Amino acid sequence: MKKIFLIATVAALSLSACDEETSKDASYVTTYATMELNDSKELFWQMGSPFVDPGVTAFEGDIDLADKVVVDSDVDADEYGQYSINYSAKNSDGFAASISRNVYVCEKAAAMNGVYTSTIVRDNNGTVSKRGPFKVVIFGVEDGNYAITDLIGGWYEFGSSYGPAYAGSGVIKLNPNNTLSVVSADPMAWGYPCELTSGTTSTYDPTTKTLVLNTNMEDVPTMKFTVTLIKN
Repeated sequence: MKKIFLIATVAALSLSACDEETSKDASYVTTYATMELNDSKELFWQMGSPFVDPGVTAFEGDIDLADKVVVDSDVDADEYGQYSINYSAKNSDGFAASISRNVYVCEKAAAMNGVYTSTIVRDNNGTVSKRGPFKVVIFGVEDGNYAITDLIGGWYEFGSSYGPAYAGSGVIKLNPNNTLSVVSADPMAWGYPCELTSGTTSTYDPTTKTLVLNTNMEDVPTMKFTVTLIKN
């Protein structure tokens, strides 16, 4: 019995040594690609002007990977809207890195264009809570109107981590007296679009570049949002 146990132990030790040797031979160090955007991550582009992608830089250590960058873009410069570009590159060992940017095809000279930081106060039938800061983007479209990525400032998309389907996107209008109105609104995933709260005034201050939106979800008037947006 002792003899059998000794043989089994030696065999196990031999296998362990082989496994260590195999693992040692298989391990190596790889240098991942590093990528940086040329120009801004949030790019505002004039509608109707041929789009020129600023591109990226990509390196594996000191090795330039410019010729290995793969670009996936849906930008249509002839149509107002929000678009995305994704850039990826693999290093010499086949490991991929990626980076992305957003492109807003717009009226580039529009006064309220920009990336804003939001803070939101919600009054839910008398229960008050606050969230933020989150990112909201506004960009000019036809007829002097503006697309806005979320009329409730990111409360559900970012604050609840529900994702883009729960952003209350829409189109707002800047009136001559610097008040704001809603032209159209897209339903969120549960079917409610956002609207300005009845009996309140939403405003834009061109000096401080600040918007104050008083909104609620359609058919849910007891849940009111006061969204303050400050341009970055």
